[in-house]
Amino acid sequence: MLAIAFLIQVIVSTILLFLAMKLTGEDGPFVSLLAAAFIAALINFIPYAGSFIAFIVLLILISRWTTAEIWPDAVLMVVVAWGLGTVATFCFQMAFA
Repeated sequence: MLAIAFLIQVIVSTILLFLAMKLTGEDGPFVSLLAAAFIAALINFIPYAGSFIAFIVLLILISRWTTAEIWPDAVLMVVVAWGLGTVATFCFQMAFA
């Protein structure tokens, strides 16, 4: 169950990062966004500070692997994708709990 929720979070976050990237007019490969979402989701498993560290890592990876600057484009992309990915994961867990 946890593995499925993890995969859903990675997939949804990647798609949302891609859409946010196109919305802000930035450019970057889809595979880089997938890798960044995967790495951030793994870091999110660290107890207590994992979410904060994952957020920072995702910002750094997005700014390095795309044409987005940290402020405001990367922050906007990460906040939207991270929030909606978390909501999708929560909904999935509640539906199958």
